[in-house]
Amino acid sequence: MDKEEILQKSRNENKNRDEMERSTYEKAGKTACAVGGFVCMIIILLEAIFTKQVNCGTWAVYLSMTGTMLLVKYFQLKKKHELIFGAAELILAAIFLVMFVIRLVR
Repeated sequence: MDKEEILQKSRNENKNRDEMERSTYEKAGKTACAVGGFVCMIIILLEAIFTKQVNCGTWAVYLSMTGTMLLVKYFQLKKKHELIFGAAELILAAIFLVMFVIRLVR
């Protein structure tokens, strides 16, 4: 592979984004996920305190977010623990989603 082929491949992968822009999107995504997770935890705690019930819908959202993040990291980095924890979180998210739907139709 010559220099021009390497440069073209890099341009195709980056799709005309510079490194700073990519880094900014990455930080924004991580921050948004962390804030969303924090808000989910507050909702879960408040509902548990005041209604004595577990909010299955919020758990499904939170576990879906974090499980998906871990699976994306697995596909990029090929770290087995990311796959295991990501799959486990998505399975738990599916269970909470089913529980949420069951509560809705009762």
